[in-house]
Order: sequence, then C-alpha cells, then structure tokens
Amino acid sequence: MKNIKIKVSHKLLAIYILVTAIPILLVGAYLNYSTREIVLKNVRNEVETSVDKMEMSLHNIFDRVTNTSDLIYLNEELKTILSTDYNEIIDIYNTYNQYTIFKEMIKHYDEIENIQFFMNKNMITDSYFIHADNVIRNNDWYKEAVSKRGKISWVYMEEQWTKRNYLALTRAVYGNTNELLGVLAIYIAPDSLQSVIEGESYNTFITLDKKLIIHHENRQYIGYEPSFQSILESSKEDSFLIDTVYNEEEVTLNIHEMVPDKSLDNTIQITTIIPTEEIMQEPNKVFQQGLVIISFVLIVSVLLIGIFIRSFSSRIQQLRQTMFQVAKGNFQIKTKVKGTDEISQVFEDLETTSKSVQKIIDEVYIHKIKEETWKRKQKEIDFKMLASQINPHFLYNTLEMIRMKALINKDPEVAKIIKILSKMMRSALERTDKPVSIKEEIQLIEHYLEIQKLRFGDQIEYRLNVEESVCSYRIYPLLIQPIVENAIIHGLEQKEEPGYIIVSMIEEDRQIVIEVKDNGIGMSKETLQEVNQKINDVDYQSNGNRIGLHNVQQRLRLLYGEEYYIHIESIQGLGTTMTINIPKNTM
Repeated sequence: MKNIKIKVSHKLLAIYILVTAIPILLVGAYLNYSTREIVLKNVRNEVETSVDKMEMSLHNIFDRVTNTSDLIYLNEELKTILSTDYNEIIDIYNTYNQYTIFKEMIKHYDEIENIQFFMNKNMITDSYFIHADNVIRNNDWYKEAVSKRGKISWVYMEEQWTKRNYLALTRAVYGNTNELLGVLAIYIAPDSLQSVIEGESYNTFITLDKKLIIHHENRQYIGYEPSFQSILESSKEDSFLIDTVYNEEEVTLNIHEMVPDKSLDNTIQITTIIPTEEIMQEPNKVFQQGLVIISFVLIVSVLLIGIFIRSFSSRIQQLRQTMFQVAKGNFQIKTKVKGTDEISQVFEDLETTSKSVQKIIDEVYIHKIKEETWKRKQKEIDFKMLASQINPHFLYNTLEMIRMKALINKDPEVAKIIKILSKMMRSALERTDKPVSIKEEIQLIEHYLEIQKLRFGDQIEYRLNVEESVCSYRIYPLLIQPIVENAIIHGLEQKEEPGYIIVSMIEEDRQIVIEVKDNGIGMSKETLQEVNQKINDVDYQSNGNRIGLHNVQQRLRLLYGEEYYIHIESIQGLGTTMTINIPKNTM
C-alpha cells in the first residue's frame, strides 16, 4: 500500500480544526449538556422534595384512618351491639342512635368520607350498619378482609349508598368468642387526597399496589390502570427515576413507594411526570443563540487561517521545487524565498548544503565501491580456505594408492570405502565458489552417507527423497553436506537405538525446499534457542575444523539474501528437522 501524501497546508488546516474548531464545538456541547443536567437536577431535586412532602401527608392520612380502625376494632360497645339479640325493631334503632362513634369520627376527621360496617348478623340496615347479604359477601374486598382475619387491607371500592368509588380501609371484626361480626370499611375523603397533590407543578398520580390509579387531578383517570404500569411492576426499589415516553413526549418519571402503617400487603405509589422537553425549552433557546455566536467566530477564524495557510503553502511549494532540483543533481540555486522567518533560513541552509554535497559525493561513492569489493573478496578467501581444509590435492592420490593395495590384498570392503572417499575428494577438488548442479551435490551427500552407513552398519539408515525436476537446478556447494553431517554427529551418534536420516528436496513455486530430518536425541527448548543464537551471530567463531551450521547460515544470507536461512525444529528425545529454502537457479 502506497503512503498517502498530505500537504502541509492540509495538515495545518486539520490541526486548526482538531485543536480549535472541534474543541470549541465540544465545549459548547458540553456546556449545553451540563446546563441541561443542572436544570434537570434542580427540577428533580424540587420534585423529590415535593414528593417527600406528599408522602408525609399521605402517611398522616393513612395513620389517622388506621388509628380510627383500631379504635373501632377494639371498641367493646360495638361488639355488644352486634352480639345482642333484640326483641323489637325500635330497640335496634335506639341502639344505633346511641352509638355515635362513627358520626364523631366523620365529623372530627376531614380525612374520613364515611364509615360503614357490614354486619354478618341479619339486622336492620341504616347509613352506617349494613347487613352483608350474599351479594356483598361475594365481593372481592369482603372476601379479602375476611381471609385476613382482622388485618388491614386497602382497596378501591364502591360506597354502598352513593355508589361512588373510594379508597377505603377494610378490616374484619371479631367478637369476644372469636366469631365474625362483620367487615369495617372506612372511606378516605377524595378532598384529603386532592389536598396532597394540590399546588404541584407537575402531573402526579397516586396508585394502589402499582395497578390502580386512586387519585389524580383529572378524575377520568381514577379507577383505571396507569399506562406506566409495566414500569411500576418492573421496579424493585422504593424510590427511583426513569426516562421514558408518555403521551408521545419524553418525560422523567419520579416514583416513590410507601407502605401504610400496619399494612402487610398493600403499597401506595406517588408518580410525578416531569416533562423533559418542556423544561428544556429555555436552555435549548440559550444554546441555539450560543451556537450562532460560535459559528460566526469559527467562520471568521477559518477565513483568517485560510489566508495564512495560502501564503505559507506558496512559500513551502517554492522551497520544495528548489529541493527537488537539488535532489535531481542540480546544485545551482538561483531563486530566493521572500521573508525573514524559518522558511527563508532553511532555504539559505539548503543553498549552503548543496555546495558541499557535490564535493563529497564522489568520495562517498568511491569509498562504498571499495568497501563492497573488499567484503566480496574476503568472503571468497574464507570460502577457499574452508574448501582447502577438507580437500588437499595430495590426499586423492594417497587414497587411490591405498584402494589399489586393498584390492591386491583382497579386502573389497576397504577398497569400497576408499573409492567412495576418493569420489568425494575428487568432487571437492573440482568445487569452486560457483553454483553447481544439484545432482552433483546429491551425489556428494550420498557418498558421505554411504561412508557413514559402512561405519555404523545397521545403526544408521538413510533415504534420499529428491524430485526429478529439482536436479535441473543449481546450488552453491557445501550447503547441504554440513547439515547432514551435523544431524549424524549431534543427533544419531549419541542415540543408543538404530536411527535414520531423510534428505528431501521438493520444488515449489519460486524456490526449492531442502529438508534434513533425523530421529536422533533432539534438543531441549533451551538448547535450540542457544543454537539459533549462535548460528545467527555474525561474530561467532565455531570451534573445530568442520564447516558448521554457523558458516552455512552466513553463506546462505551472503549468497541468496537475508530472507534465506536455516530453520530448525527439534523435540528432545524425538529428533530434529532442519529446513533451508533456496531460490531456483538454472545458470
């Protein structure tokens, strides 16, 4: 992928946008967001305080009604009235008129709309004492009160005579012998609930058990399930805020839940709907005005920075053209850059530099050529010295004489060994630092392995897996044989059981893969790391007279390039695999 070239003018504009324009916009957005959060926080705090007051007022109402129910529940006179058998109807009326507790409670407590007692006993009914017939007993509120056996329940029920619905406390009352006397119902006055939410700035609902609206300024909502019932039921907290949509507007619901005193199953929720969009109208208006001012400032600053960048870019372009001429070899600078700033100083430095470049370029070039020539000759000398260590001329003649004597003495095995060794010596004598046929290199490896086979007998087996197409290519000499020798010396000689070595050569798309594999003693991870470190160290000097892996590694990189090297894989106790890749070469 080509490097993308960006002009300095574009960079300056980008820096301005990143350092100035974007921060200004971000600060504006942050201030708007902060203002929004502050306004919402203040409104929420205000609502929270108001809801706390409403909750306290509701507690007072419920406590007053609960205390009233306690007085009636424990009243012995009521139990006497309901337990007595009357002979005349007039006696019942007189008893009702003498029992004034219900009237007094309603008179003194504004929170109480009415009190009714649904008698289990079949007596005459009046405004306060009502016989609980089968219809009444089948009502859910009646069954619930009886099932709770004297415990308080809060229900939304219909008043017996006016047929209006009220929030009411219901409670079963029992006689001294634990017989059911009836169910007490104390109705809360709607005006007392209205006084709780009166004067509130925001839409407020009072719900019972998260399921039923028991009071709201708009009476058409009372007695129905709230549209936000799912939110109420999903919450497990007593007090929380949640952002949602109500009547197609974004709002925040402030929900408080309270438990009336002595109530085991019922809860009351106060839900205030805060209209977020309505509250944010004024802050949004201020933000829009600020945005207009910021936009104007940015436009003016962009125009000014544009003028500066245009002038700056023109001078930079002139300097660049001059440097391009110098880069092409034209060191005669005739133009001048206007100004006295850093750009003009750079132009003067360029003029001074161009004069001195011409003077030293020849010296550097000639020195480089001499250095490369010296390195090449040094490598050739090293190679010839290595080859001479294992290939003295007189050794071939001596070996041939020994082979003839072995034949005369009728020792064919020794003669065979000498013959193979002689072929190796002859091949070595003919080697230069030029590439040779891979076929010749394979023959050299095979001669070497035959000698090792004669030496170790059944302890060593070998196999050459060479693709026929590989033999047509050429390779620099003495690259494979040292690897094979290393595998035998360090891998198989120290192995007690019989071992094998496999030499494979295959042709790939652009290179030849040569692999030498043995099942010798292998190496540990630490030893393998140490070997890799040594063979890759240019200054490392190996001990002994053999051409070791270090020399092969350095020759591979010298002859073929840095991307060609020995790759070693080894597992201790299982063996070692050494792989080299060389480019295809038919010359």
